[in-house]
Amino acid sequence: MVSLKWAAAAAVAAATVTVASAAPGNKGVNFAGYFPSEDVSMQARVDLDIKAMMDAGTNWAAARRVYTQGKNSEDEEDGAGLAKIQDWSTRFNKAGLQRTEPAAIAGRAFWGDWDFANRHLLAVLDGKNSPKYGLYRTGAWARTNAARKEMVEKLTKYTFVPLQVGWELLLTLTDYAKKEEEAPEHWDEAWAYYAGSLEKGSGNGFSAYALAEKRAKNFGTMAAGRSSVNRRILRAMNAGKRQVRAKSAGAGLLKSAKCIRALLLVPSIQGCLRYSYRVSSTTATSRLPKEAAEAWAFCAAVLPALARANAGAAQRVRQQVFLSGVKRPNWPIVRAAFGASTLNKMGIRCADVGSLNVESPKAAHPVCKDGKLTNNLAGTNFC
Repeated sequence: MVSLKWAAAAAVAAATVTVASAAPGNKGVNFAGYFPSEDVSMQARVDLDIKAMMDAGTNWAAARRVYTQGKNSEDEEDGAGLAKIQDWSTRFNKAGLQRTEPAAIAGRAFWGDWDFANRHLLAVLDGKNSPKYGLYRTGAWARTNAARKEMVEKLTKYTFVPLQVGWELLLTLTDYAKKEEEAPEHWDEAWAYYAGSLEKGSGNGFSAYALAEKRAKNFGTMAAGRSSVNRRILRAMNAGKRQVRAKSAGAGLLKSAKCIRALLLVPSIQGCLRYSYRVSSTTATSRLPKEAAEAWAFCAAVLPALARANAGAAQRVRQQVFLSGVKRPNWPIVRAAFGASTLNKMGIRCADVGSLNVESPKAAHPVCKDGKLTNNLAGTNFC
């Protein structure tokens, strides 16, 4: 391919996309602190699609086109033209390896649909009512442009991206066990999707990495000027990068993957807690549709994992934050749902989540006290 300058690459509108030789995600090129051993620059560019969907604003048809048709990245896995964020969810409709991915299994169990993320986002983009996912046609808050824009952004970043990262982790583990040469590339692709091409390491980007930086400041979970979550994911990624190229390192590689799976949940748990509290207590009523949508989007991202640990707690949270009318969540109910015993069953320590009291002392949300982490699929004890 003929390379284009990185600054102009986002304007390419053809089914073939080219990137510069020093683009984020190129082999050995630092992006957000990670140096990939393979060229994953094309995968990193999917954050440009996320940005394009956000930039579409209330032009729902334009956002839908980017979502369903792709724009800025080639689908190198399937060789089918442009990469499509929609495929990150709809792939689970087909039987196969993909249906062994833990987050997909949990999502199917909770929502009742393998393509739960896709169904939710289409309801938002099309402005339709869904008893499962939100009343985006008639709901007093859900139907507003402010709420729908938040849902497009947050669902894409914090439900779709973790699903895609989890899929790449699964492909890595599978290919490593089979001694397939693609294993290192899949591992690098996990970081490419998590960070994205625009991320510099400070939370300035347009993928899931950025949320960890934002919420760490609210919950007191910073570490040496950066989110503790991002620092530990980066450490696990670097460990896995070595392990995937070593012989007899499968156990260590699996631990690195389990560490990342758990850490991916933490920023959305923090977001669920933060916005549930804000909506329950704010006097700025003009912001309620936007912030209620943020509460629902963040909580929706973690409800499947929460349900696996405590089904009753997940249903209680859903009832409090479901986006429909003008009901405000009961903050003590949401707060109690993420207590120590439930977090530990999710594979998360109390200190991973931290305390909302750092930002909002009246939230009465101190750091809880751990019991024993008991999740064998994901856990920060594997970090």
